[in-house]
Amino acid sequence: MKRISIIAVLLVSFGLNFQAQTLEDADRLYAGKKYMEAAEMYYQLYYFNKSVQAYQMQIDALVKSKKTQEADSIKPLQKHAEKAARMLSRCEDIQIIDSVIINKNDFLKAYLLGEETGTFKQANATVVYENQLEDRRFFGKVDKNGYFRLNSQVKVQDRWSDEKPLSLPFEEEADDNFPFVMPDGLTIYYASTGNGSIGGYDLFVSRYNLSNDTYLAPSQLGMPFNSIYNDYMLVIDEVNGIGYFASDRFQPEDKVVVYTFIPNSEIRPLGIDDEQLLRERAMITSIGDTQSPNIDYRSKLEKIKADIEREQNKVKKDFTFVINDNIVYYTLTDFESDAAKKSFLQLKELEDRIRTQEEQLDTQRISFAKGNREQQQSLRSPILANERQLETLVQTYGKLLLETRNLEIKYLRTNN
Repeated sequence: MKRISIIAVLLVSFGLNFQAQTLEDADRLYAGKKYMEAAEMYYQLYYFNKSVQAYQMQIDALVKSKKTQEADSIKPLQKHAEKAARMLSRCEDIQIIDSVIINKNDFLKAYLLGEETGTFKQANATVVYENQLEDRRFFGKVDKNGYFRLNSQVKVQDRWSDEKPLSLPFEEEADDNFPFVMPDGLTIYYASTGNGSIGGYDLFVSRYNLSNDTYLAPSQLGMPFNSIYNDYMLVIDEVNGIGYFASDRFQPEDKVVVYTFIPNSEIRPLGIDDEQLLRERAMITSIGDTQSPNIDYRSKLEKIKADIEREQNKVKKDFTFVINDNIVYYTLTDFESDAAKKSFLQLKELEDRIRTQEEQLDTQRISFAKGNREQQQSLRSPILANERQLETLVQTYGKLLLETRNLEIKYLRTNN
């Protein structure tokens, strides 16, 4: 999964490929007028303003030597450092309650989530996310140029539709991967190596625009969610008030660290001027520094995990039927409205009819494909008729589905 960021690519072209050392090392390089080396070392140490300054010194030297083309090639590096400096200054105040170092290929094992969040499966350098309704899934898939693009599928009567690329803005030579969609069905978190990433995968959020079937321009999450390394797979469990994201910052090649945090209802910047403290919080040098002294986070985490495990073990599931963002039914006894229960039973009968119709169509299509011209001619009209009937059934199903939910919601509002 390790993708080299644009910064690393550009620096390699300058013959620079080293690990960050100390501020004193960077200062010595700067004093020796080795501005490119100093700029990257400052960047790796999170001294982004110093990195910007070092790049500018290199640009000025090249311009003075009339090497304007080479100077222009450094400007994208400087812009990344400027962006990182702005992100550092707005570092968010989040409470991180746990961190687990785990094998990269097994990192989802560190995500303990409630049923309402959906399900996740690692597959081929991506994650397949399936919503709670089990009727939509999202995943990254490599395109013809070798880059990951986000795709989705919809399930209708136990069948997955063809893969459809999400209408998210993307860069041609960048990866978009690791999606998670909130229960509202509109908000998507994902990771991208483009869209102004400051290093490897960065985390982004976007919302689906119902009016034109597209997603809004993505917003880049700030620090400490994003770093100059790979950060990905942000998931928020709203019911249990917990979130996770993975990062390979300061980790060996085959490891990642999964952070468990308490989501803020809105972005809450640290709002401090101490640059050293900002760097430490942005890099997450200590999760203890993110916590309030009067909260027992270990007990809080243990309770959340116990609640989730209890929920997973006790819920009897005959089906999964979402009433709204906060209410999900698993058995007929969950319904409080008799009218809604009756409508739901009609819905299940309609599902069986649709399934039977699909099976009949499959048989006819197979016979059509294997038959001679005369047999195909005799099957053409029945197939078309069954396709029209199936389309009508599916439309009726959608209307009845909405009616069932509305009946239950109306009853709950009136009687509770």
